[in-house]
Amino acid sequence: MNNIKFAVATDNSAEPSYYCKDNKFYRSETNQDVTTTDLPYSAFWTYPALFDGHFINLTNNVYPDEQFDLIFAAIECNPEYLHVLKKLYPNAVIVGMYKEIWNNNESVRNYIIRNTEAYIQPYPTIDFYHLHGLEQPKNAYVITHPINHKLLQEKYGTKKDETIFNYNRKVAGRHSTNNDEILKQIDLEVVNHNGEKGLQPFIKSWSRCKYLLSTDKATMGGIQSVQCAVLNTIMVGGNNDNHKILFPELTGTDVNQLVAKIKQLESDSEYRNQVQSYAYETCMNTFSYNAVRLQILNLYKELTNGN
Repeated sequence: MNNIKFAVATDNSAEPSYYCKDNKFYRSETNQDVTTTDLPYSAFWTYPALFDGHFINLTNNVYPDEQFDLIFAAIECNPEYLHVLKKLYPNAVIVGMYKEIWNNNESVRNYIIRNTEAYIQPYPTIDFYHLHGLEQPKNAYVITHPINHKLLQEKYGTKKDETIFNYNRKVAGRHSTNNDEILKQIDLEVVNHNGEKGLQPFIKSWSRCKYLLSTDKATMGGIQSVQCAVLNTIMVGGNNDNHKILFPELTGTDVNQLVAKIKQLESDSEYRNQVQSYAYETCMNTFSYNAVRLQILNLYKELTNGN
């Protein structure tokens, strides 16, 4: 079993439906090529690319004429959409899926947990269900967010400057807390993002930096650290799940600790190389397309008893 007919569906997004073919992204209704948008660089949105699959915006009421084997259903607003999927795709294994927490509806999420064959979330270091007061699924899986490392490296791979990027923007109420205090104590040029909006301009603004500094206290998330690992930028600070996996010695928000770590990285090239190598190798084993594809195939195999 090397391939399956796969879809991700949600009712919690304004993103129009699309499908993937050979790592390109196309609108489902018009076949417009939207590969140049941020979709191929964004964690959740790249799942369909693993199997030349589909993303279905359930609120559009337009559904692919396919016989899916596996559907990840990020239904977070209206549980009736689960019954729509079951009716349209009776042979599919339907797995509940986490997408957003900012507008969390506990009753809807628990309904999906109870009425799907399994439930997935992307954070290996977090007790997701206890943290959010949810029921425990009968089959709980961690399926990490995939990253197209080859695409990132081809477009944004570059020689590093002796700079540190100040990752201090506010996103969904989250932001770094101690960056300014840390940056005052280190002898590196500071880079800030003052360019146009969008994920790709943002990546371009920090990709040349040797380090990226974050003191975000939130535990969920961390795709920024995955992108850093791919592009060989060392991410320092923060409590995000992905960061704990890739840069375990550089987590936290304590000013003195992080200043000391940056100075150690600067003075010890062997240590710096070890940090970069560990992050990259762990990233390939945990977040690469091949790694996440295997996670999904193993889930499907277990839920279908290998059939």
